[in-house]
Amino acid sequence: MNKKRINPIYGLPLLMLLLNISCVPLKKSIYLQGEIAKDLAEIESQYLSDKKPYVVKPNDNLYIQINSLDERTSSFLNNESGATTRIESPMSASLVGYRVESDGNINFPFVGKVYVASLTLDEVRDKIQDVVSRYIEESSVTVKLLNDNITILGEVRAPGRYLLYDEEINVIEALSLAGDATDFANKKKIRLIRREGEDHQMIVLNTLDDRLMFSPYYYLKPGDIIYVEPRRLKSVQLSSAPLTLALALINTSLLLYTFYITNFDD
Repeated sequence: MNKKRINPIYGLPLLMLLLNISCVPLKKSIYLQGEIAKDLAEIESQYLSDKKPYVVKPNDNLYIQINSLDERTSSFLNNESGATTRIESPMSASLVGYRVESDGNINFPFVGKVYVASLTLDEVRDKIQDVVSRYIEESSVTVKLLNDNITILGEVRAPGRYLLYDEEINVIEALSLAGDATDFANKKKIRLIRREGEDHQMIVLNTLDDRLMFSPYYYLKPGDIIYVEPRRLKSVQLSSAPLTLALALINTSLLLYTFYITNFDD
């Protein structure tokens, strides 16, 4: 009785499948590579929280609302569109606020220029309150930052630019805005890109480390960019086109195998 010989063609589908696995180097999928990024663990006083209030700067957009029992008088000092327009995007926010000019002033109705740069929001409120009190008795002032937005990119489910409605938001809350990190996200390497005046910082955060909550980088600032790096697992993936070809080869090989054992099997 003759022994059945295995045709080499049977191993071809597996070989083709292995050759068609698309290997994407991880280095080619990470933004902003280089030596600028500093790991939080390398920074002196890394976990000493020194949270400071936000300081107004030129090009900021401020929401200022005057409240008074004398509605007729207070309406002259209010941006009426700001009182009636719902702020849903950076574009709508720019239409209802007071832009801080390059010289640090805002143009306030019937008052003129008011210098607000280098002041905290509470200090701006107090300053506007002093001005308004000259015209309206028993009034109150509300001041909020309208350009309070962040950008979230990388391995998150809904990357984009987000307008914030809370004056305090941390890194974890920011990720939740973008639908949380994907299964391919490297949660040990979350890049925080921040501009401080003319300087830029890039800090690598480990969101798996609970000490992050005591870091000055835990809470975000307006204009921050969050980039979630991918894990190495994503660097090796099956390409849809080669996979389809491999399945077609397997199907053809099975047909050839059936033909062989039907016509040449002793």
